[in-house]
Amino acid sequence: MDKLIDYLKQCILFKGLTLHELQNLITNINYSIIDDCKNCADCHTCIVALEGDICNSLGIVIKGELEVQKHYASGKIVTLAKLNTGKIFGEAIAFSETNIYPATIVSHKGSIILYISKKDIIAMCSSYPKVLNNFMQLLSSKILLLNRKIKELSFETLRQKISNYLLSQYEIQKTLDLILPMSRKDLAEHLGVQRPSLSREFVNMKNDGLIAFNKSSVQIKDLDGIEKILI
Repeated sequence: MDKLIDYLKQCILFKGLTLHELQNLITNINYSIIDDCKNCADCHTCIVALEGDICNSLGIVIKGELEVQKHYASGKIVTLAKLNTGKIFGEAIAFSETNIYPATIVSHKGSIILYISKKDIIAMCSSYPKVLNNFMQLLSSKILLLNRKIKELSFETLRQKISNYLLSQYEIQKTLDLILPMSRKDLAEHLGVQRPSLSREFVNMKNDGLIAFNKSSVQIKDLDGIEKILI
């Protein structure tokens, strides 16, 4: 129980709860813990949920890492998000009229997930106002993230997608000398493009005097030029 409490402390849903409150909460709700990889030691990833599956519960990553993936008929797979310890999935889908997973979720070897039913989510929110507040904040954040994704999809060229990403990092890091928070491979997946295409466009933007880069660092050389790309 103590170990489980330590994991749940990392979850935004329980932010602000005292140890006593968290212990009482977990004692008074029904939950299940699933170790999807315990019976398949030789695998690298296991399916947690397939696109189109019914979602009736909220999932919390207790251990390991999950990936939210979009699988296309062509065989192409795009990673939409990565979820590590304390992160949540299914919170909005479970309460939707069409409560089906819009993407496939896979877990890496050793991942453990705690599931809380829709009924118990309502009970938690009713008994603990902090949980209700955290839940609403979580949903609001997801809406803002979705809006950003829609904006990214509206860009027609790879240069626009890269420029938008660099400007978002400039706003976060408050400097023209950026440290990319993800690898080039992960960035390509995030933007929905092939890694060679991303690398080629980075070189083109460097040759045009817009950026300079070295491994995980990118320097914006022409901020005005980057902004004009999005107009």
